[in-house]
Amino acid sequence: MAKKATPFSNITVLDFSRYLPGGYATQVLADLGAEVIKVEDTGLGDFMRHDYPTMGGGISYYITALGRNKKSVSLNLKDSEVVDWFLKIAKEADIIVESFRPGVTAKLGIDYETVKAINPRIIYCSISGYGATDPRSKKAQHDLNMQATSGYLSVNYGSTSPLHLCDLSSGMVAGQALLAALYAREQTGEGCYIDTSMFDCFVWWNSLLDSRWCFNGGECKRNDLEYPSTAYNVYETADGGKLALGMVEPKFWEPFCDAIGHPEIKPTGLMREWEAPEAFEIVRETIKSKTTQEWLDWLEDKDFCIAKVNSKTEAVEQITRENPEALAWVEFPRVGRVLQTGLPHHLSNIPVEISEFEAPSLLGEDTAEYLKKAGADDETIARLKENGSIRLGDDIEEEEDFAPIAPTN
Repeated sequence: MAKKATPFSNITVLDFSRYLPGGYATQVLADLGAEVIKVEDTGLGDFMRHDYPTMGGGISYYITALGRNKKSVSLNLKDSEVVDWFLKIAKEADIIVESFRPGVTAKLGIDYETVKAINPRIIYCSISGYGATDPRSKKAQHDLNMQATSGYLSVNYGSTSPLHLCDLSSGMVAGQALLAALYAREQTGEGCYIDTSMFDCFVWWNSLLDSRWCFNGGECKRNDLEYPSTAYNVYETADGGKLALGMVEPKFWEPFCDAIGHPEIKPTGLMREWEAPEAFEIVRETIKSKTTQEWLDWLEDKDFCIAKVNSKTEAVEQITRENPEALAWVEFPRVGRVLQTGLPHHLSNIPVEISEFEAPSLLGEDTAEYLKKAGADDETIARLKENGSIRLGDDIEEEEDFAPIAPTN
């Protein structure tokens, strides 16, 4: 099925990146209608193809989430002939995204200056740990390491997060920068180089914590944070469920205090437990006095900023039922029925439908197509495949699926 034409349909993106940051940045463009081509090596390709759990004969949950609507070419860029063919493809591209360590693209002959010489309108985005000129970017780093260096983990009790926050922040920033660069190019006719530091992106996300540290006399520990406060906290119900109270404003908190028969705790809404232990205990015991469903029934005709803490299963069932534009089931070849998140950018002139998402291409599935567009003939493609310089997606072997489930206790 052909993609619907959008204002992004004439934009071609070459994505060298691996894992989350570049994957998220280019996913936005792919969902908006751009032609996004993952450029992968001839070995395993993007690492995210192999993270478990897997379905459909070794297809990872990771690639189905971030590889949708994207093509794949598989090239050995250590082969100079392949580099020449790649540059012919890059000559017609609009955007390149890469996440190699600084210096690698220059060694391969695919760096910004090389591409710019043949395509002055190219927008070239590099994503690295600390930026292209910082020597720390040449050392191995992952999301958790940069969370630690930023000071964030110390405020989070030194625990890991279920989300890769540095990766996500840099993916968002890179995506914004690419869109800004496209707009600037429309005004000037010139491309540009985008240097995205994952660490800088996460420091930006930490702006409120850092500002609080400043205003708090150089202290920012867990107990120094605004929350949890009496009115902004998670409390357990009688049946072991949980309710999230988010009553920051007095117009919600004070009527709640009246409704539960404890008007005396109204002044404590934004106090931490060490400031108002008695109020915390009152709310804790009050929420514990009813089951989760009893509270939901009680809240039916009230406006108190209170929500049940859903399990992931409950959340999926609720969101796919009530917000199918945000999360829906899609049939992908080989894998079958998979969950897909919608693009949250709801533009009236670029409708994005989850039902129209295309499964990610297999590793190298589109190599021949793009080499032919660059001028290669069948004989050249066959020779490059025989030499191991490219993969064509016709040699993917199914693997045994693996979905480890942690013990319940």
